[in-house]
Amino acid sequence: MINMNSNKNDFKTKLDLEVFKTVLNFSYSGIVVINKDKIIVNINKWAEEFLNMPIPEMLYKETTDFFPDSDLVKVLQTGEVHKNRLAIRNNKKIIINRIPIYSDDEIIGAVALFQDVNKIQENEMDIRNKIIDTGFFAKYNFDDIIHKSQNIADVIKIAKIYAKTSSAILINGESGTGKELFAQSIHNYSDRKNCPFVALNCTTLPESILESELFGYSEASFTGAQKGGKMGLFQQAHKGTIFLDEIGEIPLPVQAKLLRVLQEKQIRPIGSNKIIPVDVRIISATNKNLIEEVEKGNFRLDLMYRLNVLNLKIPPLRERKEDIILFSINYFTKVNHALYSKNKKTIMNILNLLSNHDFPGNIRELENVLSRLTLLLEANLLKDDLNMVIDQLIDKYSSSSIQNINHNVSLTLENTEKQEIIDLLIQMKGSKNDVAKHMGISRSTLWKKIKKYNIN
Repeated sequence: MINMNSNKNDFKTKLDLEVFKTVLNFSYSGIVVINKDKIIVNINKWAEEFLNMPIPEMLYKETTDFFPDSDLVKVLQTGEVHKNRLAIRNNKKIIINRIPIYSDDEIIGAVALFQDVNKIQENEMDIRNKIIDTGFFAKYNFDDIIHKSQNIADVIKIAKIYAKTSSAILINGESGTGKELFAQSIHNYSDRKNCPFVALNCTTLPESILESELFGYSEASFTGAQKGGKMGLFQQAHKGTIFLDEIGEIPLPVQAKLLRVLQEKQIRPIGSNKIIPVDVRIISATNKNLIEEVEKGNFRLDLMYRLNVLNLKIPPLRERKEDIILFSINYFTKVNHALYSKNKKTIMNILNLLSNHDFPGNIRELENVLSRLTLLLEANLLKDDLNMVIDQLIDKYSSSSIQNINHNVSLTLENTEKQEIIDLLIQMKGSKNDVAKHMGISRSTLWKKIKKYNIN
C-alpha cells in the first residue's frame, strides 16, 4: 500500500515534494492520483499522452467528469487493489493497476498507474533482442554454403521456401554434413532473423539438466537453484528460433514435455505454477531415422509428426564429390592463401586424389584432412609419393569399417536393453504394465521388445 498525504502541503519537507515530482514525471507509467473527494490532485505527462487530454483540463476536477464508470472510485470506496486490469481508452489497450492510498489506516485517496500495451510489447522485444548480445545469434547464411553440386543447390532452394514459413523443420543428415549451417541460414533468411537463434545439442546434457535448460526453473524448485530462478532456452528464443540438434537423443520424459510446448505454445518452468506463452520456431536435426526410433520405442510418434512438418534432407559428401575441390580451395583461401599460391599444383593433385575418398565423416572429416595437409605443407614434410600423402591425411578407416563399428555398438545397446528388461521383469514379478511404465514406453512396445529379444 502507498502511505502519503493527498495534499502537497502535507509533505514533511521540500525534498520529499521534489522526490515525488521526479517519480511522477519520469515514470514510464501514466499516473493519476485522486483524493478522498474523488478530485484529481496529481497527474503526469504520460497520463496526459495516454488519455489525450491536457493536464490543466483534468487537474482539480472530479474524476467522474472524465471517467463516469471509473473503477478508481471503487478502489477509493472499497480499499481493493486492482492489478493488471486490461482496459481500452481512446482506441488504445492499456494495463491498469489501481491502489488505495492510506494514512493512519484511513483511505485518503487512490492512484491509478497504467501503461500502453503496445509500449510494453516494444520494451519486451527490445529486451529480448538484447539477448542476441549474449551469443544467441546465427552467424551463417546460405551464401556460406560452399557448393557447385546441383543436389545441394536444390536443398538450398527448398530451405529458402521453408524459411518463409513458421512451421517446424526436421533436418536429416549424416554427422558432419552441415545441419546447423542450414539451420542458421534458414533463421537468417526468415522474418525472425532479428530475433534470437538459440542452439542446443541434446546429447550433451543428462535428462534432469536438459529439462531445466529447455524450460527453466523457479527459485525454489530444488536445493541449490539459482536465486531468482533461471530462464529456459525456449523463453530466451521467444520470437526467434530454437535449434535442437541430435533430437533423436532426447529422453522420453523430456519428449513428452517438449510435445506439450509444441501443442500449447507455452512453457511452465520447473517448480513454478506460472504458464509462460512462447512464440518460437523450432528447427531440429538428427542423423537417425526417427521412424525406426519410433518402432523401437525410443521416440514418440506424435512428437515426430510435430517436429517433421517440413523435412530437409542434407546429402552426404560422397553424393556431391564435385564440392570437395571447391570447398578445399575455399578453405585454403581463408586459412593460408599464400601457402595455397605457393603449392597450388601439388595441392590440386592431392585434392584430385582425395576426391576418390568417400569421406564418411563428411565436411567435418574433410576439414580435418585439410588441416593436416596445411600442417604438412607448412612444415615441409610432404612426401613425394602422393599416395603415401593420402595415407597420411585420411583417417585409417573406411565406410564399411564405420558401419561395422556402428553395428557392434547397436548390438551392445540391444544386449544392454535385453538384460534391463529381464531384470525389471524379475524385480516387478512379471508385471509388464509396471515394466513398461518404468521404462517410459507403451505396453505394446514392451511386447515387441520381448518378442524381438526372445525373452521367455
